[in-house]
Amino acid sequence: HDLVAVMNQISKSKKTEITEKLRQEINKVVNGYIDQGIAELVPGVLFIDEVHMLDIECFTYLNKALESSLAPIVIFATNRGVCTVKGTDIQAPHGIPTDLLDRLMIVRTMTYTIEEMVKILAVRAQ
Repeated sequence: HDLVAVMNQISKSKKTEITEKLRQEINKVVNGYIDQGIAELVPGVLFIDEVHMLDIECFTYLNKALESSLAPIVIFATNRGVCTVKGTDIQAPHGIPTDLLDRLMIVRTMTYTIEEMVKILAVRAQ
């Protein structure tokens, strides 16, 4: 199989569940292309806003996906403090399970002051 054949298999029907077997087959083809020098792995960036809205199943998938060699850089954004992880009774900072939270770097952002906003608008207006 090559990647085109696998992708054609997926696109034949309107709804196709991506099974673990299919995922492994795609990874095998992609890794073969990388080994042969036909393809290059270029990491991407995944931005997830309102991350506190994800449920425990999403976090479980993300935790596993971040261990892959194909894992993108992931940026989570939320304005929540301690809240419930969806699908559980667990209270956690930002609604993110602590096992995943332990793997993250938190960058605190602050709102701009009026003076900073005026300076930004002045620069952008030029």
